Amino acid sequence: MKYFEEVTEWDSPNAVNHIYYLNEEKSKMVGYIKHGTKDLFKFKQPIPFYGKGRKFVELKTKGEPDSVYFTKSEAFAPKQAIEVEGSNGKKYYVTKFGAKYMCTCPGFSFRHTCKHTNAIKEKNEQGNIKGDSITSGR
Repeated sequence: MKYFEEVTEWDSPNAVNHIYYLNEEKSKMVGYIKHGTKDLFKFKQPIPFYGKGRKFVELKTKGEPDSVYFTKSEAFAPKQAIEVEGSNGKKYYVTKFGAKYMCTCPGFSFRHTCKHTNAIKEKNEQGNIKGDSITSGR
């Protein structure tokens, strides 16, 4: 995820440019900073973003990895991921980036937290994680 400041020159004097929080390809937006403010407004889930005909400058600030917002696929399963079984029997993957836990389950994509990440975090803090898989409570 990266921050992009829009620098489009509009024909209308009332048009303003904002700062957008986008994925690497600039095709999905997860948030924005309204012109004249400093607060990031984040969406519950990524929304399509169309930048055709607009100009942007990438800001030199660190964003979160795309995996924080785009984790719905089982294809996202890094080697350090812990496999968990959800209450529906599906397999999900929990990873840790720094102090933050992420999960491939649908609930995490909406809330940026879920019972799987909470369980792994708790077990990790207690030193109870053994092996590379765990079954979540139903």
